[in-house]
This record gives sequence, structure tokens and C-alpha cells, in this order.
Amino acid sequence: MFEMKENKTEIKQLFVLTHNIYFHKELTFNKGRKSYGQGGFWIVRKRDNITSITQYEENPIKTSYELLWKELKTRDSQSLTSIQNIMRRILENYFKFLGNIDLDNLEDKFELEDRLMCRSLISWINDGSHYITEDLYVENYEDVVDRYFLVFKEIFRSQGQIEHFNMMMGEKDIEYIHSSNEVEKEEVFENTAMQETASGKE
Repeated sequence: MFEMKENKTEIKQLFVLTHNIYFHKELTFNKGRKSYGQGGFWIVRKRDNITSITQYEENPIKTSYELLWKELKTRDSQSLTSIQNIMRRILENYFKFLGNIDLDNLEDKFELEDRLMCRSLISWINDGSHYITEDLYVENYEDVVDRYFLVFKEIFRSQGQIEHFNMMMGEKDIEYIHSSNEVEKEEVFENTAMQETASGKE
């Protein structure tokens, strides 16, 4: 690579593709300099057998944990299984590994009537890790993701960690489950209960 930059080789362009965060960090280490000269960064994603490539002006990869949040921000371009795995890994990293809180115990901080929603989310993200998604019921993809994202956010609120969620997502705190709009709350609860029944889980 250094020979290429100094025009000491016939190779004019080099593409490096990797899934390994640590290899990427070693390869792109730049001694604190912001500029990478003639280098560039892209992220390749595949959803529904369609590949997309996004270019970045700066190195988009910080740490594997930060990358998970970055991927969650672009959930509209992620597959359903990817979103399930992203949410699971974030919860495991932040609560299980750092906070020593088992994921099955996250519902303990919820009000009694809201625990089903948290339990359903944990079941859903585990399904994405261990099972092939089955069409057990007909439901809009975006609705599923949006509903579980709100429950995902509520987990951080219930644990007193909403500031961390807002920092990682780059958004302001907006009340949802504990808002005065009880109709929205009941709608999320009923949809979650319907999915639990359709999946054959109690």
C-alpha cells in the first residue's frame, strides 16, 4: 500500500473487503490524522438479494459496538434478521456484559402491564439468531420493525439509560409508552400479544 502511494509499483488501485472490525482498525490506523489521502471508504449491504454500496468521506467504522448502533440507524435498509441480531447484540453488550443484567430480566423494570412487550422483543431478537424466519402470520415488515424499535428504546428508558440511547441514536428523548396517548400504548400491546399467540409462545 505504501509503495502504491509513492508510485513505486505498477498496481494503481487496491480494494480491501473485510467483515473483521479489528482487521479494519489495524488497516486504517492513521495516527490521528483525519485525511486518508487517496483512500476511500464504502459499506456494502445486501437486502432481498439486492446489493447496495454507500460511500463515506470519513472512516465510518469506529468500534464494533458503535457500528451496531450505526446499522440500527439505517434499519430501513437492513434485512429483518439483521435488525434482530443488531438489537440482540446491543442489548447483550450494554446490559449483559457491561451491566451484568440478564436479558430475560430486563422486563423486571417495566410496569406489570408492559412486561409482555419487553418479553416479546427478547423472544423476537432471539428468533433472529437461532431460527429461520417463518411466515406464521401476515404482517407488514416496517410495522414489525417500528413497533419493536419503540420497545427496544423503552428498555433503555426503564433501566435509566435513555441518555445512552439518545446519544448513540443522535436523537432527542420522546416519550412513547408512557405518553398520555393510551390508544397508541394499547395498540402496541395488542399487536405484541397477537404475535405471541401466532408464534405459539406464551
